[in-house]
Amino acid sequence: MKILLLLIRFPLILSHILVGLIILIFYPRKIARLKPIHHLISLYWMKILVLLFGLKIILKGKISKQSNAFVSNHISFLDIIVLNSLIPSNFIAKSEIKNWPVIGHLSSKTGTIFIRRGDKNDIDNVVDIMKNYINRNKKIIFFPEGRIGNGVDIKKFHSKLFNCISESNSMLQPVFIRYPKDYPNNIESDDSVCWADKSQTLIKISLRCLGRSSTKVMVHFEKPINTSNLNSYELAKQSANSVSESIKCI
Repeated sequence: MKILLLLIRFPLILSHILVGLIILIFYPRKIARLKPIHHLISLYWMKILVLLFGLKIILKGKISKQSNAFVSNHISFLDIIVLNSLIPSNFIAKSEIKNWPVIGHLSSKTGTIFIRRGDKNDIDNVVDIMKNYINRNKKIIFFPEGRIGNGVDIKKFHSKLFNCISESNSMLQPVFIRYPKDYPNNIESDDSVCWADKSQTLIKISLRCLGRSSTKVMVHFEKPINTSNLNSYELAKQSANSVSESIKCI
């Protein structure tokens, strides 16, 4: 069964990526010129990718239409595919991804904002870009833990990127994501799709998902936070608490 699914899905994934690369030819060269239709195309491209990977999204809560920023815990590269299939948005991603073959190009052309970790000047520049996106009513998603977690514990949410939306009139929605071992019988985190283990790679996780009949993904959208009277530190703490509380409710 595993081999059969791989033989069916792998060529389809490659074909879908090729279609994506062709579509990007018609995207504007400058990210600033991306329009809602471009984000919508990306969203449906991601929805098809979710199907090809066999991801089954278990959605809880409602996606806030008023929110311009979404923050989530981070477990796997699959998080980006899942969240981008639900929200037409721009991601904040580590700069290394920009140099990945194919994926880097796809990310760059669809408006991903790349950040160099540990570079204070670059972080300040990224925050300014994020503010600009939000002021233009675009939606952004970022992972404030800094590094990929183990799917069990929520790491500290770093406050720096929250400066893009703190003390503004915008709304921020926390999101909790988990890949359960056997939903609904066993909702413990499935280590085989988590990237915290250094032995895991993009290829390993991809092939593992492609060889399964399905991989369940729990996505909890929590109550949006009004940012008008909260600084970046308070937003980071409140968001982290909201995501952590989700674990107790599942």
